[in-house]
Amino acid sequence: LNMKAGKMALDGCDHKTAYSYLGVALSLLPNDHWSSHYDLSLRLYFLKSSAANSICQYYEAELFLRMTLEKARCLDDQLPSYLLLSQILQAQGKVNDVYDSCSNILTELGESIPVTYTLSESSEMLEETLKMYE
Repeated sequence: LNMKAGKMALDGCDHKTAYSYLGVALSLLPNDHWSSHYDLSLRLYFLKSSAANSICQYYEAELFLRMTLEKARCLDDQLPSYLLLSQILQAQGKVNDVYDSCSNILTELGESIPVTYTLSESSEMLEETLKMYE
């Protein structure tokens, strides 16, 4: 019920209320919630992070996101948290941390970012990327 109220408050841009409801929802989870209620934990932690971010509680948002990233079972479950974490770090001017985070994700996906490249290599990469969208 608290999660539903928190989600409704977030959707209605009442971020402080959402933050409060989601905090109560999290406090009601059992100690083993990541194993016994994985999907619920994943959703609640992300919503709480979103609410914390919206009321400029960046430290807490980052803590919840990092816990989610640690406990998530697969990359698909991590991606929304990585995106929000990157946005939070960017807003704080931590561009090196954003770069490191994005580089790690790309590495997990089997991609890499070249350290240096020429203009012609850049053009080739762009053409290859555009072909993927055809």
